[in-house]
Amino acid sequence: MSRRSIAPLLVGTFVLRANGGAATIIFGLFLAQLATHTGEAINSLNVGLLSVVYFATELVLAPIMGALSDRLGRRYFLIVGPLVGLIEVALIPFAPLQNPLPYFLCLRLISGTSSAMTTPAVLGYLADYTSQDQSRRMRVMSFFELATSGGIAVGVILGGFAWDRFGRYAFALLALLYLVVVLCMLLSPNIIQVIEQGRIRTLGIRYLRIIRTPRLFIFIPAWICINALIGVWIGPQLTFILSKHSSDRSQQLMGSLSGAGAGHTVSLVLGAYVLFFGLCLLFWAFFLKNIPRLNLMLTSITGIYLACIALAGINHRGVGNDLLLLIWIPLLMVGIFAESSFAPSALSYLADISEEVAKDRGLLMGLYSIFLGVGQLLGNGLGGLFAKTWGFDGLIFLTVLFAFIALISLLMLFRQEKKLSYQ
Repeated sequence: MSRRSIAPLLVGTFVLRANGGAATIIFGLFLAQLATHTGEAINSLNVGLLSVVYFATELVLAPIMGALSDRLGRRYFLIVGPLVGLIEVALIPFAPLQNPLPYFLCLRLISGTSSAMTTPAVLGYLADYTSQDQSRRMRVMSFFELATSGGIAVGVILGGFAWDRFGRYAFALLALLYLVVVLCMLLSPNIIQVIEQGRIRTLGIRYLRIIRTPRLFIFIPAWICINALIGVWIGPQLTFILSKHSSDRSQQLMGSLSGAGAGHTVSLVLGAYVLFFGLCLLFWAFFLKNIPRLNLMLTSITGIYLACIALAGINHRGVGNDLLLLIWIPLLMVGIFAESSFAPSALSYLADISEEVAKDRGLLMGLYSIFLGVGQLLGNGLGGLFAKTWGFDGLIFLTVLFAFIALISLLMLFRQEKKLSYQ
C-alpha cells in the first residue's frame, strides 16, 4: 500500500473539521438572529445547554460506536457518520419560531451521534493502517492532528464570512461539504482490519479488561488534562478576556484587544498561532518519528511551563516596557513548539496500545473522544471560574495545575513502562 493512499482520509478529516468549525460560528449567529426575531426565545443559558447535550452525546456514544466499528468494519462508520451530520445541518433552518429549544436539543443529539460515529472509526482506521509500519505511525498521527487543528481554524475564520455572504443558505454549503467528506471517505483505501465476531457478553468482559489495563488507566489523567488546556485556551474565555475592556492595570493582557477592530486583531492572532502550531506538527511528523512517545510527551509538559512563564512575563511586563516582548515572545514560541508534540505522541501511544488488542481498536481509539470531551468540559468550566477570580493570571494558574497533574500521570506511566521493559 502506498504511503500517499492515506491522503483522501486526511483530506476528508480536514474538510470535516473545517465544516465543524464553520458550523459552530454559523449556528451561533443563527441562534443570535433567532433570539432577536423571537423576543429572546433562545438565551445564553440555552446555548450552553446545547453544548452540554452535544458533548454528553459524543461521550456516551463514542465507545459504543468504536466497539461496533470493531465488529462491523470501519468504512461503514466513516461514510454514515458524515451523512448523519448532513441531516443535522439540513434541518437547522427549519427550526420553529415558537419554543425552538426542544427542536435544537434533538439536533444536537444528532450532531453528537455523527461525531461519535466518525472519530473512533477514523482513529481506528489510522491505527490499522500503520500497524505494519511503526515508523510511519508518528507521522500519520501528526498529519491527523494537523488536519484537525488546521481544519477547525479555517472553519472558524470562514464561518463568519459564509454567514455574511449567504445567510441561512450557509447551511446548504455545510451540507455540501459533508458530501465532500463522504466522497473522500469512499476514496480512502481498503485496509486489513481484524473483525471481531465474538459474542456480545464475551466482548463486554474483554472491553472492561482493556479499559482497566494499567498502561491505559495511568495515561488517562494526562490525556484529559492536556485536552482541558484546549478548553482553556481555544474556548471563548480567552477571546472574552482579551476583547473586554478592563480597568485592571496590573495585567497588561486584560482587555488588550478591546476597542475598534478587536475581532480582526483576534483573527490575525489566532491565524498566526495556528500557522505556527501547524508548522510545529510538521516538524514532529517528519524529523522525530523514532523518539519514544513518552519522552515527547514529557517534553510537551516542559513546553507548557515555558509558555506559562512567557505569558506571565507578557501579562506583567508593565506599562512602557514593550521591549521585554523581545524576550517573552520567543520563549512563548519555544514553549508552543515543545507542547505541540503531545497530541501526535499521545495518539501514537494509544495506537501502540491497540496493537495488543487488534480486534478492539475501535473501542480503544474511541476513548479519544471521551478524553477530548471531558477535558474540554473541565477546561471551559474551570477556566471561567479561574478567570473570574484572577483574570488572565487565572488561566495561567489553571494551566500550571493541569500540567502538574499530567506530569505526575506521565511519570507514573514512565515507571510502568520501565517495569514492563524489564519483564
